[in-house]
Amino acid sequence: ARAANGGVANDDTLRNAASVEILHNATLLHDDVADEAETRRGVPTVMSRFGPVPAVLVGDFWLARAVNAIINYCSKETFSDFALCLDNLAEGEMFQIEKAESLDASLEDYIYIIEHKTAALFRAAMKGGARNSGCTPAQLEAMDSFALHLGRAFQIRDDILDYSPQLALGKPTGVDIAERKITLPLLGAFENAGEGERARVVADIDAGRYGGVPGFVEENDGIEYAQQVLEHETLLALEALEPFGPCRAKELLVGLARQMSFREK
Repeated sequence: ARAANGGVANDDTLRNAASVEILHNATLLHDDVADEAETRRGVPTVMSRFGPVPAVLVGDFWLARAVNAIINYCSKETFSDFALCLDNLAEGEMFQIEKAESLDASLEDYIYIIEHKTAALFRAAMKGGARNSGCTPAQLEAMDSFALHLGRAFQIRDDILDYSPQLALGKPTGVDIAERKITLPLLGAFENAGEGERARVVADIDAGRYGGVPGFVEENDGIEYAQQVLEHETLLALEALEPFGPCRAKELLVGLARQMSFREK
């Protein structure tokens, strides 16, 4: 909000931010149930402590509160953004489940999933902040692009950390492959190794033999591949900020984007 058009954070900005945070936590509760996750960022999940039913109900409660706040306090355009975000989150989750079953995810499939499951919330949040400050149409479009690429970069870094136990602080590793999720480090290794090796590894995953996958990713430079894509997404995010004038808020957004390349939790 402060970066857009020299704006300031007002009451609408704060309501938008609160709605985002409530919605975000609701989706995490539901994700933990779908993934049967015991921990999140090293902390026991609501599902693991109290069971899936309380986790779903609390998530539904928070989701209802978030939607209520958006309807009553945010603009019609912001509500439309959040409605699209919810639609994208559900579509992304369903598509990811489908690809975990078929084990045939392509790079295009992966980008589709992270755009819908992660970047969608970044976009709704940041567009709301920009719009509340009275930004120009060009700035709104630019902030949407920044959020898209920042969201992609965030998820790619998460997926790199899942294959990097030496880096991940407070985040369990090896979760994605145990859930049959083919993420960018593995896709990069497939690209470098060729079809024969890909078929062997996919067969191992399908049979529940996950132990050799991290070594395969390391041997075939899968993490390096993913890191290069991450740095490209970061560059696109930084380029998207060009329509915004110099200010402390822009500096913070630039720092946030650059942090994606090396964050460890």
